Parts: sequence; C-alpha cells; structure tokens
Amino acid sequence: MDSSVFAFVQGMWEREPVRQSGQPANTAALWHYLSMHQATDNALAGYLPDSVSDLLQEYAFRDGAPLQLFSAALAQQAARAADAVSPYTAPLTARATSSFVTMVTPVLDRIARAAYNAPDVVVLLLVVVMAVLAIQVLSLLRRLVAWWTRLLFRLLFWSGVVLVLAAVWQRGPLQSAQDAAAIAGRLYGYASFVGDIWRAEYNKYQQQQVQAQAANGGGTGGGSGAAAASAASASAHAASIAAAAAARRIYKHDPRGAAGTGRPYTRT
Repeated sequence: MDSSVFAFVQGMWEREPVRQSGQPANTAALWHYLSMHQATDNALAGYLPDSVSDLLQEYAFRDGAPLQLFSAALAQQAARAADAVSPYTAPLTARATSSFVTMVTPVLDRIARAAYNAPDVVVLLLVVVMAVLAIQVLSLLRRLVAWWTRLLFRLLFWSGVVLVLAAVWQRGPLQSAQDAAAIAGRLYGYASFVGDIWRAEYNKYQQQQVQAQAANGGGTGGGSGAAAASAASASAHAASIAAAAAARRIYKHDPRGAAGTGRPYTRT
C-alpha cells in the first residue's frame, strides 16, 4: 500500500463529519478505495485464475458491485439502528453496570481481605487449582491420543480391506482363493513347527523332573520305585527325542493342496 492510500485516508478522516461515536461517517468509501487499489488487483491476478479474478471484480470489488452495495446498505442500516436504540439502551447499560459494580465490589473486598489474612489458604487453593488444571490437561492429552490411535487402527483396517479387495479384483476369485489356501498352509506349517519346539522343551523339562524324583527316591525307596522311575525317564527321553526330530522338520505347503485341500507335507 503506497503513500497515496495514507494520504486519501488522512484527507477523508479530516474532511468527513464525525458522529457521536467518534468514527468517520463515510467508511464505505474508504473500503471501496482500498478494495479497488492496484495492489489488491495485482494480488488477485497473481493468486487466482483470470476468470475468478474477473468474477470477483465484477460482483465484489468494483464500485457499484452488488456486494459493495449490500455491505454499504447493511452498514448504514446498522448505524441507524444503533443510533435509534442508543437513547433507550444507554440508561439501562449504565444502571446494569452500576448495579453489578455495587454487588461485586464488596465480595471482591472480602475475598481480598480474607486472602491477605490467610495466605496459607491462598497458597493451598493455588496448588489445588494447578493440580486440577494439570489433571485436565493430561486427560485432554489422553483423549486426544486415544482418538488418534482409534483413527489410525481404523485406517489400517480399512486399508487392509481395500488391499484385499484390490487383490481379488486384480487376480480373480479362483486365484485369490488359491493364494489364501497357500498362505493358510504356510502359516499352519509355521505354527506346527513352533508347537513342536514347545512340546520338545516341555518333554525335556518333564524328563528332568522325573530324573530328579528318581534320584531322590533311589536313596530312600525300594528298587521297584527306582525301576519305575528309570522306565518313566526312558519313556520321557524317547518322547523328547521324537519331539526334537519333529521340531527339525520344515513344513512347506503342497502346491497340489492349493486347489482346495491345503494339506501340508514335510521334507526332511
């Protein structure tokens, strides 16, 4: 905005009549001049397409545009309404303000006097207020984090649904069913592998427990208890060896099973 704008504003402020409120009467002319300034046109031309800029110039920014006429008429009617109502509202406003000051001033004086006489209570109240504010802020943060977490999981879920539908649309229902069967078979093989490892470790633990019981019972019990413990230990050892051998197997999906059976087969 160059010096001509400030000169125009200063001249209009000095020449225009002033109402009782202290504001210039012809504010619509100032708005018209500022809106028609060349800098505004350049800014609109730089950021908006030509068609949109021409449309705004035709209906909003030029002198006599519908928006300018409507805003000027609205401002004039609002000023007239305010001038007409002010003689009736001014006494009411003054009376309400006086009543409010009369009612609130003694209460504020008592509060100030009590705070001056009991500073410990004031400090305690400040601490309580700060604690309540901190709790409210933390609660707001918790709700915000929970909302974003729910939104993220919903986006992930619907993204997965969209990806599955896109894969089915691209590969076809039959091929998608075969792929699903292959993935299910592979997951079943991995689950079986993990289960075999867990069973092997469990049998090893059971074997150690049996051996410990046999060692404790051999010194105090009879030979039959030791023989039974030895037999149980041998059985647990054999089961552990079998489970360990099963755990070393690698499960892979049978391509022939993808058509509908999904049977896993093992390869040593």
